[in-house]
Amino acid sequence: MLLDNRTLLFSLMLISGLMALSMAVVVRKDERDGLSKWSAAISLETLAWLLIALRGSITDVLSITVANIIMASAQGLKLAAIYEYRRLHCPRWQYLVPVTLAVVLFGGLPYNAVTERLVLGSLFYCFQLSLMLRVLHSDRESHTGHAWGLIFYSFWAMMAMLLARGTVAAFTHIEFASTPTSIAPNPIQLGVFICIMSFALMGSLGFVLMIKERSDREIRTLAMTDMLTKIFNRRAFMIQAEKELAAAERSGLPLSFLMIDIDHFKQVNDQYGHAAGDAALVGIADVLSANLRKQDTLGRYGGEEFCALLPGTDAAGAMALAEKLRVEVAMTRVHLQETSLALTISVGISVWERERGSSDSRTLLEAADQALYQAKSRGRNRCVMELKVAPALRKADLANISAA
Repeated sequence: MLLDNRTLLFSLMLISGLMALSMAVVVRKDERDGLSKWSAAISLETLAWLLIALRGSITDVLSITVANIIMASAQGLKLAAIYEYRRLHCPRWQYLVPVTLAVVLFGGLPYNAVTERLVLGSLFYCFQLSLMLRVLHSDRESHTGHAWGLIFYSFWAMMAMLLARGTVAAFTHIEFASTPTSIAPNPIQLGVFICIMSFALMGSLGFVLMIKERSDREIRTLAMTDMLTKIFNRRAFMIQAEKELAAAERSGLPLSFLMIDIDHFKQVNDQYGHAAGDAALVGIADVLSANLRKQDTLGRYGGEEFCALLPGTDAAGAMALAEKLRVEVAMTRVHLQETSLALTISVGISVWERERGSSDSRTLLEAADQALYQAKSRGRNRCVMELKVAPALRKADLANISAA
């Protein structure tokens, strides 16, 4: 199969142009995700490739100097797009300095200095790619997805291709690395064009998919997180409870449930207002989160009620941790507007153990809720164990434990 340079350049322009058009169509003006800048960058690349394709039919100023300045500007826009995607400020020098260097480099070199232009040009574009790779590498959040690798390694591959092209230009025949208008390209030229087409396409697809993956993560977070306290919402907590219970039944290890209620919370809302009530909820959630273990799960069940899962924790351990939470909350003053308030909590506890047999999370939460009701009816600010577990705890002679 015979491929010529003009056909490859036309294919490259067609792919770039259609991709820029597609991105421009789906760009949302109210969304600062970098897609509009990336679309503009692809448009500039298309224009640059057009000028390069017309080499020999237009002046060298346009096909060499202007084309490379436009290409450098396109890479600067890509860098700005990556910064915008990460919601970071892009230092001006990172896109202004390369464009200035492009003007000096490609405008200052004689047009017949092909070797120097190819070698220095390859190093120049490697520098721009390294700036983009640096920003991508520091994006730890996107590392969890697959799209990040697509764009990151595409840029690395493009750098390797440019370095190989510069090396060939410096140490072998110049025609192997240049961009002539002949219809019989050699393998080096052919490889350069195919690599540019492939990696440019993969990089752009990677950027679009990276935006999608982040949107998916944010949607999952919104669906699973209580927006006020930033902990699991009821739905997410129940899903996690089923997973933990299934794991406990497989391993035979105990699993404890805590149902936590803020005492006299309605009075806080009535006396200080709902904004103060929200601050109280956030403050209590922070105290609970700070005193639970890494393997524990905290969620807001609704209103002023919280739930906690304690994997691998028996009745004695659950009571000890519940008491710790109760004491820590009582010792912490929650700041409400211009004053601070000491709040207390009541805790109901239920425990799944192997002897209990098969169960489900709702049954165990109902048992914890019944224990919580007993704690509130006995004066609040206390921890109460569910009835099925309490007799065994009495036999173990555990102190300071109330039974529902």
